[in-house]
Amino acid sequence: MSLIDRLSRIPYLPLLAGVMVLRLIAAGCAGLVPDETYYWLWAQHPAFGYYDHPPMVAWWIGAFTGLSDAALFVRLPFVLSFVVLNWLIYDTGRTLFSEGVARRALLWLNACLLLSIGSVVATPDPPSVLMWGFGLWALGKLQATNKGHWWLVFGLFAGLGIEAKYTNFFLGLGVLAWFVLDKPARKWLLTPWPWLGGGVALTAMAPNLVWNAQHHWITFAKQFGRIEGAHLTAQYLLEFLISQPLLLNPLVFVFVVLGVKAWRKQRDNSPLTLLVALPLPLIAYMLVHVFHDRIQGNWPAPIFPGLVLLAAIGAEGGRFGWARKWPAPLGVGVSVIALLLMALSPVLPQQSGTAGLGLGWEKLTYAIHDKVSETDSKWIATTDYNTQGELSLHMPDTSIIGMAERDRYNWPASPAMGKKALIVVNASHTPNLTRCFTDLRNVGTVSRLKKPGRKSDFQLYTGLLKSADCDVNSLD
Repeated sequence: MSLIDRLSRIPYLPLLAGVMVLRLIAAGCAGLVPDETYYWLWAQHPAFGYYDHPPMVAWWIGAFTGLSDAALFVRLPFVLSFVVLNWLIYDTGRTLFSEGVARRALLWLNACLLLSIGSVVATPDPPSVLMWGFGLWALGKLQATNKGHWWLVFGLFAGLGIEAKYTNFFLGLGVLAWFVLDKPARKWLLTPWPWLGGGVALTAMAPNLVWNAQHHWITFAKQFGRIEGAHLTAQYLLEFLISQPLLLNPLVFVFVVLGVKAWRKQRDNSPLTLLVALPLPLIAYMLVHVFHDRIQGNWPAPIFPGLVLLAAIGAEGGRFGWARKWPAPLGVGVSVIALLLMALSPVLPQQSGTAGLGLGWEKLTYAIHDKVSETDSKWIATTDYNTQGELSLHMPDTSIIGMAERDRYNWPASPAMGKKALIVVNASHTPNLTRCFTDLRNVGTVSRLKKPGRKSDFQLYTGLLKSADCDVNSLD
């Protein structure tokens, strides 16, 4: 079969290819937001772990930015990961159910707003989602073939998922939920295969575990201490219940509910039970967490591909046939609009707040560079990781040291003792500079946007550092 024949058999190829090209254009045109430059900074210092997250996001960025530090190359692996995810969900649907279910799941995956748009942004979420998707695909192959070696494949991607984001711990718990809900699945516990798969998973996640053990478990403390000491509150519940269906695609969510109803009528359907069981532990955790603190919209992202597949099954049959036509136009249409706005963001009127997070950083660095020369400063001190990432990307030949939350920067960095520093403080922060600097002088304000704002304005100071390991946020 020729390449053209193979391509012609891919469902919805013109539509999927068109949206993918738009993602690539948006990835290349939109300025990197601070979180992305922070992860880019990680990639300049390869390691098996970092303060905030496991290392896979940095590995992906580092694999492509050896060619260029342009926005397109920072984001390229994340955009391409969505292509792989498309194939995984299509093949899983075809393996477990039917060609019709697989085609619908493929189309609706591209109509899932969080995944379709979010794959353009270089964060830990696309690697986390892809590893979870691989795990679901391996379990689908296990169901279809009844061959135990697929447990080893599942273990590999479950372990690699921990290298992406700790949310993927819940994938293993999802398998336990599957064992509870599906009696035939429990037969595997009497074989060595799932236990060997667990060993593969431990091996795959071992690099980050060892790194954390060597660094006082700082990433675990950061991620698993989110609700420590938090009081009970219901103020975030409504936001969670509204935002997640919207981020999935509200019409797809309706069919997820129908998919669960179909499972309740067919509890002996092992593949359907698998799709229902896998997300349950993460959903349960979210429902606990939401009574203590806000849930960020992207946190449940790894379960979305499986939910899309469940929705595609819920759309089977004659009921609600008219409604099956609308999830794709809604989701793909909104995605296209959002991607166009990203692609055009450099030429659209500048916005403050969240919409302008990736704008104006080059302009800011020009102003800061001029101020460095004007004040005869020898290095730059920052007091938040957003500013640290952006300035490091745009001023590669300047010594820039983060002087707040020093655990974020687990690589050698020696502030210039006795030499004047230009201290860049975002207007939304109020660090105690006197804790670390003497001879402080206010040398003006600069902004990266025309419209003033707390996230776009920066106060500049000069000063001399008291101690090389000082932290302006320290309570000591």
